[in-house]
Amino acid sequence: MIRVSVIIPTYNRAGDLPRVLDALAAQSMPDFEVIVVDNGSTDDTAALLSDRASRMAQPLIHLPITPSGPAGARNAGMGIARGAYLAFVDSDVALAPDWLALTLAELDLHPGLPAVGGVVIYQNDTGHVNAYGGQLSPIGLAWDACEGQPVARITGPAPRLWINCSALLVRADAARAVGGFAPDFFYGFEDSDFGWRLSVAFGPQRVIPGARSFHNVGDTIGRAAGPLVYHGCKNRLASLIANARGRHLVWALPVALAYGVADAALHAPRGPRWRALAWNLGHLPATLARRRLLAPLRRHDRAVAWLFADRWFPAIRLRGMRRRPNRVQDVSDPGARDDRMTEGAS
Repeated sequence: MIRVSVIIPTYNRAGDLPRVLDALAAQSMPDFEVIVVDNGSTDDTAALLSDRASRMAQPLIHLPITPSGPAGARNAGMGIARGAYLAFVDSDVALAPDWLALTLAELDLHPGLPAVGGVVIYQNDTGHVNAYGGQLSPIGLAWDACEGQPVARITGPAPRLWINCSALLVRADAARAVGGFAPDFFYGFEDSDFGWRLSVAFGPQRVIPGARSFHNVGDTIGRAAGPLVYHGCKNRLASLIANARGRHLVWALPVALAYGVADAALHAPRGPRWRALAWNLGHLPATLARRRLLAPLRRHDRAVAWLFADRWFPAIRLRGMRRRPNRVQDVSDPGARDDRMTEGAS
């Protein structure tokens, strides 16, 4: 019986996928299927998956799609998933052998819990945390919780408003009830937006220290590409408008707009930031429609209100930079490996 559907969005990561699939093959909980959603890879991904499918004990499905970024890929995987639980795993993340067993046991033990994650650790620096869930500021900015902290400090479970989809187990019915991932988000804030809706509808999520995964994060410290800046800026504002409680939105939206204008005026690349603001104006009816769809599901606003970060901005602000505090040797083609770059500049 398939209890869990593992959904992996990928693009040109034939070099990373063997490590990810080996980690899944070593799971102590065997009742799962693997769905690799391919955002138009041009490397050896298809051949690799065909070979692995013939040798893997669990069903391994290769699902090619028109490039849609991580958000669209996860939705496509959800569309064919057979499990009562969905495990979202990125194509550069290897799960510890007991990850599925521990996270599934946590959901079985707590029927009201919608989703659970664990501690994501840097593959190249296993003494430090990449993320222990996520933080969300009152004006809609999101960042990794506990990033850079020693793993030894992570000793107990913690509630979260959202959890990074690098490694997340969620109840399939809850994920579908909130509409999955916003399809027009492509990349950036798609997992915090999804998690925000999930918590508002079903209550806080939880991270547990025993569930460990290892992120082969890229050695990229430099200015972010224009499309990444564009999608990040447009999505953080759209998510706030769609998801914030009414009284919260009344004061947070003016602050977020002021920040967006100042950010666009002061920080390069400026063009993508201005286009992000314009996108939100043009797509306001669609964003408000998403807000109306969430309205009848809102049951836990008060329960999750205290989970917002106690600051408006992360401790280290990116200012258009792709900050990667640790170094690693990538094994895939660095010019084509990132599924965030399968869409042209907007």
